[in-house]
Amino acid sequence: MTYAPFTLTYPSRIIFEIGGAARLAQELASFRRILLVTGSHFSGTEDFDKIMESLRGFEVRHESGIHPEPPLEDVDRLICAGREFKADCVVAIGGGSIIDSAKAAAALIPLDGWCADYFTGKKEIPGKGLFFAALPTSSGTGAEITNNSVLTDSATKIKKSLRHPSMVADVAIADPVLTLSCPPSQTAASGLDAFVQAFESCTSPKASSVSRALSYAAIRRIRENLLNACRYPSVLDYRTGMSEGSLLSAMAFSQTGLGAIHGLAHPIGSLLHVPHGKACATLIPAIVAWNLPCCREEYAAIARECGFGSAAEDFLDGALELCRALEVRADFSEYGLNESHFDFIVKNCRSASMKLNPRPMTDDDVRELLKTLV
Repeated sequence: MTYAPFTLTYPSRIIFEIGGAARLAQELASFRRILLVTGSHFSGTEDFDKIMESLRGFEVRHESGIHPEPPLEDVDRLICAGREFKADCVVAIGGGSIIDSAKAAAALIPLDGWCADYFTGKKEIPGKGLFFAALPTSSGTGAEITNNSVLTDSATKIKKSLRHPSMVADVAIADPVLTLSCPPSQTAASGLDAFVQAFESCTSPKASSVSRALSYAAIRRIRENLLNACRYPSVLDYRTGMSEGSLLSAMAFSQTGLGAIHGLAHPIGSLLHVPHGKACATLIPAIVAWNLPCCREEYAAIARECGFGSAAEDFLDGALELCRALEVRADFSEYGLNESHFDFIVKNCRSASMKLNPRPMTDDDVRELLKTLV
């Protein structure tokens, strides 16, 4: 019998519960000064009011206005606020950009310097920062349980991860109720991101029996609920299925890494300002077709989990149909992709995700694939 060794690293506590946001104050009982980071939209909702009411016994400084594909400057603003306020913990309630920005701030507030110092490698994160709690309001990125923050240097347009094992959240609360206000277009994009994360985790050379079990469970949940969550956004059952699918997907890929879809989505997104979920979704057909020759067994298994069929080609056909049903564009023409962008994308796609792709891609391979997406 052969086996693949594995090590699992997750937040100290992962709470998946309808209404679980009500437990936030209890999780923060040993702290007093909270830096609370939310999206601008969420701060005007009834859910926000309920959370603020539950935190009446704490001193709270609220920050919002985080940009998509968050720039280093947004993290610096949070670092400045946290230091000035003397925060002893950080709470993020939002999508991936909100959680990633707050996660980085929680790590860096107690340290010297600013985000660029650590992003560029001038300084290194020595260890644990402030206590960090994450509550996602969308089902997709998995940022609530990963140990990295995906950030963008506005000057160079380089998008990459600031990463340290200690950056993983101390508590992650996945409350499906918080996702009810997520608009259908974002639900589709973030849901497809979670779908990609689940199947890229399956084909990673770091995949294990445990990670694959999580990936398959995630794929089933997402396949069963994504279309209906977009069509009927106020139905909590579909939102709950997507929340669970997203969480399971993150639990898988946080242990295995990803692949070429994410490797290419980062430079395309930072250069052309393509929202991350949309970039991943557009890349699905081309990268699945590229990987097909060396992923036949894995793709056939995924096709069966999805109910697409039993052959590897059935997964490709089913993924194409899912993208069409969610009105995913077949290329990046809307964002102006052209051959003048290829050098930047080729140079900046060589991330850990790209290195884990099951079928290697040379620079020329990347260029040829990009030509099909213009």
